[in-house]
Amino acid sequence: MTIAPFHIGPQIETIESSPLLKHDCRQTIQGMVDGFACQDIDKVMLLVAEDAIYCDVLGGPPDGDIYRGKKDIRSAFQRQFDMCGPHTFVNAKILVEGQLAFASWTMVVGDLEDSKALRLDGIDEFTLDEQGLVLVKKAWLKGHAKLRNYLILHRPQAVLSQLGYAFRSSIQ
Repeated sequence: MTIAPFHIGPQIETIESSPLLKHDCRQTIQGMVDGFACQDIDKVMLLVAEDAIYCDVLGGPPDGDIYRGKKDIRSAFQRQFDMCGPHTFVNAKILVEGQLAFASWTMVVGDLEDSKALRLDGIDEFTLDEQGLVLVKKAWLKGHAKLRNYLILHRPQAVLSQLGYAFRSSIQ
């Protein structure tokens, strides 16, 4: 099956399911969740197609900032890892149908064992290519303001180094 070219905006697409493809896609998404959970940029990028598109949680509506190609996507992910400092993702739930997948999760910023650590819910939507690599990743995060305030208090240098990005959701 060939995926139609990516278009920003509403689009309904029928995706046929294949048991083998579904297994490969589930494995890819679990690898993405695991890689993000330990901020392993190399592990994450092995699962991303060369011509991938990433729609960030921050930026203008409706799709956030858009990054195209592995180089730009790697930079965007690394910036997020660096700015947030130690964090992980827990309680991941993955749903796969053909080449379409969703992963909902809770982001824990700081120590997982700390009951006062910041916890935010989010979801990713993925479209995968025929090889099971991520072709499109769209991300949503509840609580931008809470995360921004946490980072200002606990990681001010990281916020200052990425000031335009850190405040992007409030100026768009």
